[in-house]
Amino acid sequence: MRCVEQDSLSRRRSIYQLNDHLPVSEICFVETIEACVKHCPTPFNAQSARVAILFGKAHKLLWQNIWDSLQTVVSAKQSNSAKKKIDSFANSAGTILFFEENKTLMSLKKQFPQYAKNMRLWMQQANGMLQYMIWQTLSENEIGASLQHYNELIDKTVNKIYDLPKTWELVAQMPFGAIESEPMPKTFLPMEERVRVIK
Repeated sequence: MRCVEQDSLSRRRSIYQLNDHLPVSEICFVETIEACVKHCPTPFNAQSARVAILFGKAHKLLWQNIWDSLQTVVSAKQSNSAKKKIDSFANSAGTILFFEENKTLMSLKKQFPQYAKNMRLWMQQANGMLQYMIWQTLSENEIGASLQHYNELIDKTVNKIYDLPKTWELVAQMPFGAIESEPMPKTFLPMEERVRVIK
C-alpha cells in the first residue's frame, strides 16, 4: 500500500491575504460547492447542511454588517486591527455561509428518539466535514480561504438580509479568493503527543 499523499493536506491553510479574483468562473465555483454539499456524509443521510454563496454586493454587505455589529463590542484599542481583518475578508472574491436546517434536526429527533440527545452534535460534525471538504477542494484549486465565526453578531439578521428560511441556523462563514500572500509556516506538536498506535 502506498502512503497517503500529504502535499494537498499541508497546502490547506487559513489564508487571510486574499483578493477578488478567482482562477475559475463563478459557475464552475458554484458547481464545485454543490458537488461537495451533495457528497458530504451526513448522519442518517439527513442532508441537513445548507450553504449560501455570496458574490459581489451580497458579499460586501455581509462584511459591512459584521463590521457595524463588531464596532459595538470591540474596544477602541482593538478597533484598528479588527477593521483590518474585516476589510481583508470584504476584499476577497466572496463568502460561503454554512447553515444547519433546524427542521431536519427536529424531524430526526422524532424519528430516532433513542439518539435525540446526540443528533445536534452529529449534525454539527457533518457540517464540520462539509466545511473541511470545501476548504480542501478550494485549496486544491489554488483558491485561498479561512473559516470565521461571527455568528452571534449577525445570526438574527443574516437570514432576513438574504431572504433565507428562518429555520436555517448560521454555523460559520468562509471568505474565499485568490491568494495574495502565503501564510507563515506552522509549528506542530510532536505526533507522539497526539497519536497513539495501540496493538
